[in-house]
Amino acid sequence: MKKLIFILISLSLLLTACGKESPPEPASFDITGTWEYTMTTEGSEDIYDSGTITFTGNPDTGEYIELNFYEIEYTGTYLVTKISVILAGDTEIQGSFTNENHMIGAWGDDDTNGRWEATRITE
Repeated sequence: MKKLIFILISLSLLLTACGKESPPEPASFDITGTWEYTMTTEGSEDIYDSGTITFTGNPDTGEYIELNFYEIEYTGTYLVTKISVILAGDTEIQGSFTNENHMIGAWGDDDTNGRWEATRITE
């Protein structure tokens, strides 16, 4: 909960600083849809967690549902500005698009942190 409040305050300050002159840059890619993700811990290539994330909303903001390999469901919100991605939920995830079907970044919670990667599931 503390991280969520920190993220929201950070986003508010960022938007306030940028908002007076111009609105935030729109998303370069559409994040909506379902993605497969993997998470590794800092200093290790072993998979810490994996599963799917489904993004609903619009390309810039919305909500997500994460279903990990333990079949535990987490929810949160997302914000995309140009190629930057922020997921606010139980775990803080920040990253960027490498192309329209791939994202990489970092994640962290109260106990650990590491790298994060997601690939769009295409039908």
